[in-house]
Amino acid sequence: MQTRRALPLLVLTPIIATAVIAVAPAASAADPTDTVIVNCIANPVTRPKQIVVTCADAGVAVTTINWTSWTANAARGTGTLAWNTCLPKTCVAGIVEKYKVRVTLGRVASGPGINVFSRMTLAFPEGGPAAAETATYTLNTELG
Repeated sequence: MQTRRALPLLVLTPIIATAVIAVAPAASAADPTDTVIVNCIANPVTRPKQIVVTCADAGVAVTTINWTSWTANAARGTGTLAWNTCLPKTCVAGIVEKYKVRVTLGRVASGPGINVFSRMTLAFPEGGPAAAETATYTLNTELG
């Protein structure tokens, strides 16, 4: 039986509390029938190549995303998590660690004329920060 490891609560708590996403300019404009994600500037987008998890400093981001599926209920793809350790002393001088990830978007929130993914789960096939196997983020769902 394989056990699952999770990020220590002290590492994950600040991320969940501030987790919103940004999307690189290469993202597609949202079609009214698509389920979307909301970026850091409160715009709906689909199939982004990059998702910034921490908008304030971009210290946690999933980059080079290749989407294998994008439906009304879930999206799946692969990419690279770039994680600024903020060590040895500051985030400005921090070391950025990179991890291969499988990305899953889900938990659709619905509003008038729009459906938004509100959860992102990352699976680390080769291990992630603090030896995590998975990490889950609550995504911003408020449009501007």
